[in-house]
Amino acid sequence: MINQIYMTFLQVAQSGSFSKASQQLFISPVSVMKQINNLEIQLEVPLFKRTTQGVTLTAAGQSLFDSVTKINVTANAAIESARSAGQQEKEIIKVGASIMRPGVPLVEIWRKYSDALQDYKLQVVPISDDDITLKSPSAEIGTQIDCVAGPSDSLQWQENYSVLLLGMDKFRLAVPRTHRLADKERLTFADLDGETIVFPPRDQASIIEKICQDIENNHPKITIINTTRFYNTDVFNEYANSNNLLLTRDIWQNLHPLMKTIPVDWDYESPYGLIYAKEPSDKMKRFVSIISHELN
Repeated sequence: MINQIYMTFLQVAQSGSFSKASQQLFISPVSVMKQINNLEIQLEVPLFKRTTQGVTLTAAGQSLFDSVTKINVTANAAIESARSAGQQEKEIIKVGASIMRPGVPLVEIWRKYSDALQDYKLQVVPISDDDITLKSPSAEIGTQIDCVAGPSDSLQWQENYSVLLLGMDKFRLAVPRTHRLADKERLTFADLDGETIVFPPRDQASIIEKICQDIENNHPKITIINTTRFYNTDVFNEYANSNNLLLTRDIWQNLHPLMKTIPVDWDYESPYGLIYAKEPSDKMKRFVSIISHELN
C-alpha cells in the first residue's frame, strides 16, 4: 500500500478542496491541510494553488499526481494478484447441489466453522435429481464432484458410500393445496384416517419400514403406497395434482408451490449427512476429518 500521506494527496487532487477530501477520508479539514503542508515541505515544492474556490494542482503537483496514480494502480494490482494466488492455493471441494439436495446443511457448517476450514473453498456443481437411484444419490460422486449433502437414510447408499452424519431431519406430510386437510396447521393420526399416504421404497431405509409398520399395526384406516424409487421432482409433480398425501421432510418444505408441508403428531426423523466416496481423495479425507472434529 502507498503511504497514507500520498493517498491524502490523491484525494485532495480529485476532490478539488481540503474540506471535500476530509469528508471522503473521514478526517478533519485541518488534518488534511497539515498532511499536504508536510508533504510540500518534504518535497520542497508547492503541489497546490490555493484559492477561495478550492485548490488546483501546480505543474509539480500534476507530475506527482500522475506518478502516484500509476504506482497506486500497480500496488492494487499486486495485492489482487497475491489474493488470487492465495485463493488458488486453497483446496476446492466440489459439492453436488440440486433442487432436492441444495447443500444447505453443509453451507451452514461452512459458515459456522469457517476458521477451521479456511484452507478449503466450496464449489457448487449442479447435479440432476433424476440421477438418484436405489444404489446411488449421484453417479458423479468421486469423479465430477466430491460429495453431496442431503438425506442419507438409504441402506444401499450407506453400503456404497461413506456418510458423515450432520444432523436429523423431521418427517412431515406434503398436502395438495386443494386437499381437505390443506387448511390444517398440524395433523393428527385421526385426521389421516381414510387417507392414502405415499412413501419411498420401504425396504430401502429402516426408518421408512418402521413408519409403514407402525401405521399398518396401529392405524389400519390409513392406506400406504410405496414408490419404486427414491423421490425426485417428478414424484412431487405427480402427487401435487392427486388426492394423496406425500411423506416429505423439513428440507423439502418449500419444494412444490402446489403442496403445503404440514407437521404431524409423530416423532419420526431421518438422518442427513455428507455423502462421499468409499475411497475419497486425500483432500476430501482431510475436509471430512476437520468437520467431524468440529462437530464433536
